[in-house]
Amino acid sequence: MDDNIRRFHSNPDPPKEGELYRIMDVEGVQLHIFYGYYHPESERGVIDPMPIYPDFTEAPMYTREGYPLVNADQPICPHFFLNPSAYESDEGWCNDCVYLELYDACLGVCRCKYNRKRE
Repeated sequence: MDDNIRRFHSNPDPPKEGELYRIMDVEGVQLHIFYGYYHPESERGVIDPMPIYPDFTEAPMYTREGYPLVNADQPICPHFFLNPSAYESDEGWCNDCVYLELYDACLGVCRCKYNRKRE
C-alpha cells in the first residue's frame, strides 16, 4: 500500500455516511476523504455511501510547488493536451490529459506550467 495513503474502513458491512475513508498526503497537502453522497437527496437510501473527494474547481488546493490538485473527472482546462494512450471521452476530462499525474483513481496533480500558482 502506498505510504501516503491510510485506509480506515475495514468493516465488512457497508460504510456509513461521514465515516473516514482515507487520509492522503499529496505532496504536502493532507486530505481527509469521507464517505457520503454527491447528490444526497437522490442517492441516500438507494446506494451505499461512497468516498467524496474535494471539489477543486470550487475550492482550489495546491502542492508546495504550486501545482493544482485535480479530480480525474474534472472538466478540462484551456491547456488540455490529450494523452495518446488515454480514452478520449466526448466531455473531455483531466484524466485524459498528459499533464495529470494520478495519485489514485480519482485524484491527481496537474503538472501544466500554465496552471501552476505563482507567488
